[in-house]
Amino acid sequence: MKKFSFYLIIFLSFSKYSFADYNVSDLIVENCASCHNLKNYDNKIIPSLRNLTKAEFVKIMKKYKNENDNNVMNRISKVLTNEDIIKISEIIYSEN
Repeated sequence: MKKFSFYLIIFLSFSKYSFADYNVSDLIVENCASCHNLKNYDNKIIPSLRNLTKAEFVKIMKKYKNENDNNVMNRISKVLTNEDIIKISEIIYSEN
């Protein structure tokens, strides 16, 4: 059991550094998809991100990030770096 635990810790440590960016970005995109339909189905309250171009998405997210407001998108985007926003846009719009 000690051997197994040791190898598990080594594996998890390695995975943390090898897959961290990929998993975090995918997780964020899944979070986006929970409100913004990514299959191009609009609802009247929350638009699909598929109706935007990649450039429009990046511009809007940076705008949310830099605004001094307390709406949901401002709070979500405040913790993202510009690089995070670009990674997220690449994942969302690579499926177009």
